Amino acid sequence: MTHNFFQNIHEALNRLPEEELIVWPSGEAGTAAVSFTGNDLQKQIAATRHTIENEQVQKGQQVMLAIPVSISLICSLLAVMAAGAVPVLPPAKASKFMLLKLLYHSNVQAILTIGKRSLTFRLLARVLNIKLISLNQAANSITATWLPPTPVSPEQPALISHSSGSTGKPKAIYRSHRILQAQHQVLTQIFPPWPGLRDFPLFPNILLHNLSLGTTSILPDLPWADLTQLNPARIVEQIKKQQIDTITGNLYYFRKLLQYLQQHNIVLSQVKAVGLGGSPITERLAHDLKTVFPLATVYIIYGSSEAEPIAVREVGAVREDPQKGYAVGAVHASLECKIESIGEIVLPGGGAFSVGEIQVRGAHVVASGKDGWLSTGDFGYLDRNKNLYLTGRKGNEQLHQGVQHYQLEHVLQHQPGILQAAAIATATGFDIYLEGTAKEADIREALRQYFPVPVIKGIYFREHLPVDSRHHSKILYAKIT
Repeated sequence: MTHNFFQNIHEALNRLPEEELIVWPSGEAGTAAVSFTGNDLQKQIAATRHTIENEQVQKGQQVMLAIPVSISLICSLLAVMAAGAVPVLPPAKASKFMLLKLLYHSNVQAILTIGKRSLTFRLLARVLNIKLISLNQAANSITATWLPPTPVSPEQPALISHSSGSTGKPKAIYRSHRILQAQHQVLTQIFPPWPGLRDFPLFPNILLHNLSLGTTSILPDLPWADLTQLNPARIVEQIKKQQIDTITGNLYYFRKLLQYLQQHNIVLSQVKAVGLGGSPITERLAHDLKTVFPLATVYIIYGSSEAEPIAVREVGAVREDPQKGYAVGAVHASLECKIESIGEIVLPGGGAFSVGEIQVRGAHVVASGKDGWLSTGDFGYLDRNKNLYLTGRKGNEQLHQGVQHYQLEHVLQHQPGILQAAAIATATGFDIYLEGTAKEADIREALRQYFPVPVIKGIYFREHLPVDSRHHSKILYAKIT
């Protein structure tokens, strides 16, 4: 019996050889997308696996994928996993210096590339004794035998990715075959698929999940190297043309789509479900999306690469009070959750709840501490109904008069003239940094209605607030000056 997570995908591709499983956008307006059936994916995965095994890549070895986002990247990741090796995805927008540092401190034994490799890259690989493997068109045209996945230990890493670096440097995240399998099972339980489902995923883990189910994934027509350059008109056209049923994405992505849909008075009634995650989601965005996706159920999905998901909230008709923080729903029943208290959140009407770092433990959690617990780096509290609210982030978690920074930011993002907000805890209160056209007097008046006046210190305006390079949604507090 194999514990290789790829076994799910192996079986799905065998079961659905003629079914369209991935639709890749052309990247050019007016040009047709390219569909890949189970058979198509089998051939490319088998060819890539043949190439890396011919290069003597061994079970358990780490293989970095230095390949642009493409169908080749997907098939290379799956081929490495199928061979029993460990695919490594570098951090988003990693500089040459960052890659050098990562490779120097990692245990990467091989790098997969496409196209011409620079002299610097070749010298680096030679100095670090890392094998360079080129995947050219000829390699992908090889007729290779389609083999079952190599058996591996369930605790061997199935995939190494990197965090967004919103609270410091991006860190490596090791998901074992057991963890990846458990995350897949929980997602299947929460969001049961149906025959003919056409999903529109932004997150890589959802693509792996879909392939494991045999669900069709239509990839968004995005400039993956820089999400800020996305063209919402192209995305909307895809959603219409491809008859999308379900969509997942982050705060930045959905804000851009919402703005375009509202400006052009477009509603997308064929969409049945919308899932938002990747960073704290404002109450305003979650409810505004219900107006442009009128027949869709909107979900806020809270989790991380180490624990996906932790909580899922179905957004109902009643809006949550942003002063309470970001509402993410009940913690999934399969998880244990505890709050490492640092004090109390004090809400209007005298309500007070123990607040602290959120820690979770369970089958689909990558532990960071002893006894299987993961310290999430997020701060929050559980209300009387055991619903979870996010109120702060590690490194900026200091309480002032029962208030944490997320509460201030969430309220501010519901005020007119504010595009982005950051509240930084100081020794005596919070300094507020804003991106937008609002006036300081109006901001102070708005905050006075929700929070004790003494906790609000300076209010400063910036042309842009720094955000992470992956989701473009998480504030980089340490970089605000």
